[in-house]
Amino acid sequence: MTAEEPNVPAEMSENSIISNDMTENTQISRNRLMVLVDGAFVVHWGDNDIQELETGHYRVFKETEVGSPLNDYELNQLKKVGLVADFDTETVWLCALPERTELTKLATWEMSRVRSYYLNTTLPGNMLDEVAALLADLGIEDMFLPRVRDDFVVLWRSQGRSFQKVDDAEKARYLLTSKAPEAFINTVVAFIETTR
Repeated sequence: MTAEEPNVPAEMSENSIISNDMTENTQISRNRLMVLVDGAFVVHWGDNDIQELETGHYRVFKETEVGSPLNDYELNQLKKVGLVADFDTETVWLCALPERTELTKLATWEMSRVRSYYLNTTLPGNMLDEVAALLADLGIEDMFLPRVRDDFVVLWRSQGRSFQKVDDAEKARYLLTSKAPEAFINTVVAFIETTR
């Protein structure tokens, strides 16, 4: 004969913030999602507990990692790659995330990933010439190379090189928004991920 477990309501359990059954889409408040300064998209589950959307890995949230909330463009990108099922102005439905017990080590493919950062102005691709002219008017045409990617005007570093660090891309984004806020207010840091 085994002792029965007490029937404790889910809302009162110690780990009620983190669902034990992540096989279905998880509904969370939109303000729990953020992009950290290192470019990682994470769910802030509470206290110091965050989970990376791309890898499912949990890590300790540090005050120095403070990032920003995700905008609609970033959420749509996460939706395209299958990390977000859907979202509205207040709620995000995440696709199934691995449970803690499955996250003990990095896979080989995860260790060989490399990110190249660029700026997505979120302006339509048909505005490429206008963006190039604006960069020239601002005297920073030598710093950026505008191109069209996925029908958006994106900015690479001069000579078409990527930003190697998210901090460098963020500094460039700040420069643009400080010089021409009305044109570049919706500019976001984006990346391409490749393997070594």
